[in-house]
Amino acid sequence: MFYLFLSILSSVSIANFFKVFQKDKNSFILFILLFNYLTASFLGFFQNGIQNFEINFFDSLLAFIIGFLFFISFFIYDRNIKNNGISFSISVMRISLPVPTIVSIIFFKEKIRTSFMIDLVFLTMGFILLGYVKKSLNIFLIFSLFFIFALSDTDLKIFDVYGKSSPSLFLFFLFLSAFLVNLVTIFFVKKRLNYKNILYGIIVGIPNYLMSFFFLKSLEFISASIAYPLLGSGIVGGGILTDIFFWKKT
Repeated sequence: MFYLFLSILSSVSIANFFKVFQKDKNSFILFILLFNYLTASFLGFFQNGIQNFEINFFDSLLAFIIGFLFFISFFIYDRNIKNNGISFSISVMRISLPVPTIVSIIFFKEKIRTSFMIDLVFLTMGFILLGYVKKSLNIFLIFSLFFIFALSDTDLKIFDVYGKSSPSLFLFFLFLSAFLVNLVTIFFVKKRLNYKNILYGIIVGIPNYLMSFFFLKSLEFISASIAYPLLGSGIVGGGILTDIFFWKKT
C-alpha cells in the first residue's frame, strides 16, 4: 500500500509541475517531454544496472507501445491542464480506471468484493463531479485522454503478468521509446531550445519514472482490481486538493 501511495504522490506532483511550467511563456511542452523521458530512461538504466541488462522481444515490444502511448497522453494531458485546470484533467484521465480493473477481473481471474468495488467507483465519480469545470469542452480531446490512459494502464498490467524483465529495465525501454518518438516529432517543429525546458524536463522526469516504478511494485503486493481504483481515487482526490488549497480554485 505504501508503494501505491508514493505512486499517487508522484502523479499529482507531475500535474502541479506542469501547471507551474505553463506560467513561463518560454516553456515548450515537446522539449519538456523530451528531457522528461530522457531523465526517466536514465533512472531506469542506472537503477537496473548494466550487469542485468537483458530484455526479451515481448517486453521490448510492449515497452515501445506503452512508450508511444505515454508520449501522446502527456501531450494531451498538458493541453487539458492548461485549458481546464488540474482537478478536471485528472478526473477525465482517471475515468479510464475501470478498464484495466475489468480486464484484470475477466482475463486474469482476479477476485474482488463487490461492495468494495462499488464504493470505490462511487467515490471516484464523486471526485469527478467535484472536479468538473463548466467550460466548452473538446470532446475529441477528452475521449483521446480516456482511451490512451486506459490502454497504457492495461498494458502495465499485462507486463506485470507476462513480463520477464525487471521493472526498472522495462521502464528504461519504455521511456527510451517515448524519448525517441518525441525526438522524431521535434524535427518537424521549428522551435529553439531554451535551457529552462531542459530543467523542467528533468524535474518532471523524476516523479514520472517513480510514478510507474512504484505502481509496478505495488502490483506485487496488491491485486490490480484493487490497486487501479485506489490509484484513480487517490490521484483525483490529490488533484482536487491541490486545485483548492494551492491554486485557490473552487
